[in-house]
Amino acid sequence: MLAARMMLSGAASQIGWILFGFGTIFVWGFALQADFSGWRFRAGSVAQTAGQAVGCVQTHFTEGGSETRRGTPIYENHYRYMIAGQEVEGVSYAEGRCVTGGTVTVEYLLAEPAVSRIAGMRRRPLSPLAGLVLVLPATGLIMVITALVKGRRSVWLLREGLPAEGRLIDKTPTRMRVNHRVVYRMTFEYTALSGARRATVRTHQPERFEDEPRKLLLYDPGDLDKAQLLLSFPRTIALDGGGQPVAHGSLAFLLLPALVILGNAWYVYRNWIAGP
Repeated sequence: MLAARMMLSGAASQIGWILFGFGTIFVWGFALQADFSGWRFRAGSVAQTAGQAVGCVQTHFTEGGSETRRGTPIYENHYRYMIAGQEVEGVSYAEGRCVTGGTVTVEYLLAEPAVSRIAGMRRRPLSPLAGLVLVLPATGLIMVITALVKGRRSVWLLREGLPAEGRLIDKTPTRMRVNHRVVYRMTFEYTALSGARRATVRTHQPERFEDEPRKLLLYDPGDLDKAQLLLSFPRTIALDGGGQPVAHGSLAFLLLPALVILGNAWYVYRNWIAGP
């Protein structure tokens, strides 16, 4: 539980889970409906044949529109065509175009004749631009993974690191701000087994590191460049009377990861495993 708190309770991790969880809603609703197959229908890899339209259905997707005007509906067009004496059925999507019958021009892949589309239409309801919604969950996922890696390194230092006292020797403002406060890069010098070394920390609360002349830190005896001040660990981590790290506080930090994981697992099970 202490390790879980180190890797999941930080602000960056919690924000990452929020972005990832909220973003996956758009992934399921939009990104998976985007047509990214256009590159496969390049010149030289496709052939055309005459097909027969057999009807269309209006989807719940639209394009364009505004708060006062409804967008143009996207239609699901069904068709069939013949390849090597065998009938193949297909579905194509188009904005504002519903083909209920008649002859249509079908484009199909020479390498996979069953992969096709009506010329001028696409194979999924939405255009590739719908894939831009992936930016939000991707950003959240990167934040979560970064926090996990950083937290795992901190857990290792708690378990295997050697203690030392660091002395503040430099405080330099950066161009970053958090909550309208300047972020400082603070450098501490400490004495390791092999001599003097330095450790740095970035913070928008420099006063936490300046109230005492020396601060406790942990360093990796196998890699002296890896050191971390105890104050830079999550605030829910403290030392007991015997100098051992302990965690305190509620388990609320597990709520967001649990909701995101369970919510996505339920959606996958409901739509792909159990079926409609």
